[in-house]
Amino acid sequence: MPPIPGQSPDGDKILVDRKMFRTVFSLLLSSLDELNYARHREVFLDSLNTFLTEPSFLDGDQCFQASLLLDAYYEYVPASLSSVRSNLEQALELMRVER
Repeated sequence: MPPIPGQSPDGDKILVDRKMFRTVFSLLLSSLDELNYARHREVFLDSLNTFLTEPSFLDGDQCFQASLLLDAYYEYVPASLSSVRSNLEQALELMRVER
């Protein structure tokens, strides 16, 4: 049986051109960066949330400002994770080899 196009004769490796490799590698690195940033934001959000549960540290105006900051971060993190999903799906589609 002849090998699949883009696959080595022994079937254990696939061959990709340099442009596709760079594209997929870039998508994966971008996804890792976004996951790392999201994790850092998650730590910050947990800390801020804990701080907000201790209202004796903040007056009403400061509590409101901290709450706005918390809302802004909660809006950003899901969007960044959506970007990660899109990048990973695109990378997977580029690397898909028909069998």
